[in-house]
Amino acid sequence: MKYFTRNIGVHTGTATFYLHEPTAEIDIDRKYPVMVVVPGGAYMWTSDRESEPVALEFFSKDYHVMVVNYSTEGLAAYQEEAVLPADPTSKFPTPLVELAEAIADLRENAEEWAVDTDQISVLGFSAGGNLTGLLAVYWHESWLEELVNKDRTLYKPNRIILAYAPLDFVGIHFEESSAINLALMGTLTPGTEERKKVSSIYHVSKDTPPVFLWHTTEDPLVSVENSLKMAVALQEKNIPYELHIYQKGVHGVSLGDSRTSRKPNQSNKQAASWVELVMGWLG
Repeated sequence: MKYFTRNIGVHTGTATFYLHEPTAEIDIDRKYPVMVVVPGGAYMWTSDRESEPVALEFFSKDYHVMVVNYSTEGLAAYQEEAVLPADPTSKFPTPLVELAEAIADLRENAEEWAVDTDQISVLGFSAGGNLTGLLAVYWHESWLEELVNKDRTLYKPNRIILAYAPLDFVGIHFEESSAINLALMGTLTPGTEERKKVSSIYHVSKDTPPVFLWHTTEDPLVSVENSLKMAVALQEKNIPYELHIYQKGVHGVSLGDSRTSRKPNQSNKQAASWVELVMGWLG
């Protein structure tokens, strides 16, 4: 296995790679599909629980994996309201540009890294799901291509996987004091236009790639309505999708077992089936 980390963007973003190495004993010419993992953390940090354990799960299923830790201020920066960051590095569209740059890196090095460039899937959890959803609806836009300064086809996602993602900041209530507003939109009290810009359900188009969504009805932080409304938006545009709703499960289930559970209620055998469901959908 090749394992290394590269910087992305101009702030603190990094991409960590877990790459198989083709061997003559199996197939020296093999090209591997890629799972790009985008952890959550309310845009204030990136969760370890949704990073390496997830990477190793998909690596074991014969995928190259890249974990994208987009720029954040760190959780400590949001603990005292009097000294909140004035212009957070996590503010849209910086993380989106970083994610696009990281995916372009995969395609630009496809020959050396044995990458199947037609099989690059992006898996986002929670806030990382918001970011992944934004890539899904904005990858083809000229303004993003100008910011990334690379051909948009280099960072086009082939498949999108959204895990308990906030996808609508307009029609679904979020607490006004929530620091995620500041971390994502640069203000504690964003207006409707700022909210709509980072709500992927309003920007689904014919260029949106196929999407797999999963959520739990008991999620107390990100309402299941987000995934339901995204499914409706995809249906209206005739975009292929698959939606799985589990009854049980708190926010942040991740893999749903002891590898990613810091609390007993984060283990959920039923919701843990999402991994095999994703593999079937990808297959």
